[in-house]
Amino acid sequence: MRLDLRHLLLGLAFGMAYGAIAVPAQAQTYGGVVPIYQGGANPIQPEVYIPPPPTPEPNFQMGMRFWASEGSTKYSIDSARVNPALGSPTSVLDYDGMQGRTLEYTLRAENPSQWFFKGFAGGGWLSGGSLDDEDYFAGQVKFSDTYSSIEDSSMLYGTADIGKRFTVSTAGPQVDVSPFVGFNYWGETADAYGARCNGGTLCPAGTNLVAPGSRVIRNEANWYSLRLGTEVKAKFFDRVTLIGEFALLPIAGIYNEDSHLYRADLGPVPNIQGRGTGWGYQVEAAAQVDITENWALTGGFRYWYAETNGTQKFVASETDVDLNDFTSERVGVYGDVTYKFFTY
Repeated sequence: MRLDLRHLLLGLAFGMAYGAIAVPAQAQTYGGVVPIYQGGANPIQPEVYIPPPPTPEPNFQMGMRFWASEGSTKYSIDSARVNPALGSPTSVLDYDGMQGRTLEYTLRAENPSQWFFKGFAGGGWLSGGSLDDEDYFAGQVKFSDTYSSIEDSSMLYGTADIGKRFTVSTAGPQVDVSPFVGFNYWGETADAYGARCNGGTLCPAGTNLVAPGSRVIRNEANWYSLRLGTEVKAKFFDRVTLIGEFALLPIAGIYNEDSHLYRADLGPVPNIQGRGTGWGYQVEAAAQVDITENWALTGGFRYWYAETNGTQKFVASETDVDLNDFTSERVGVYGDVTYKFFTY
């Protein structure tokens, strides 16, 4: 009897040690089913799922992004007040369907007070679009309408923002609202090749004024804009973040250069320069997935728009005319990979 009691006490001590030591050691594995001691013939049963720990907000993020987009630049020139024989508008230029393929470097940094800096810089190629150039006499009698293809063109752009992140909800998804102020540069260079007449009193349809492989016009549109906006993030399941951003461009200035390479009468290139100050906006929506604590993948949508009126100068003659309805827009989708790290 005394021996049996000793065996019973040893068995109880062993069971308590197993339950207190062995199981918690196994419970350190996150993201899986943890075995729990239940006793009986099959004492170890998969019962409890321990989720992975939530990823905290990083202090620094760096990444690379690819943006596939399509855009256009359109504007008109009104020379009627200088020469009444010309129409109002006198010329309408439409650079349309320009497909962009660009790479960006992205950066974000945040301090313990949740003030942050974020930005990106990118550049790449434009191709596949067309230029339609229409010219009018008084009474809007069209005397020329030409088509040119867009080839071997380029785009450069960059954004820098400063703001503060506010966590407005932690019940369910964590929701952060981040107002910011910043600056955006957006430049596109479009090279137009060939000039085929679509019609007009001085340009019969089908006539090739310039061979398709010859560059006739280079347009360089450069926007410089103030950004006032808000970023909203909602984080689900500790791994998936939905991101929305809207930025108003209350001041958007354009500096535009036209180089007409077959117009000796206009003088050396760039022979026409345009300036104006208008407005615009930029919108983004994206979903980010944390693959690990440090690595994340993002897919998103982006739309940019800016417009202005201003003055167009013929450089050689120093003649100013009206620049009207100058608009640029670009829309597309992007994907990026981001590395996040922590310093405090």
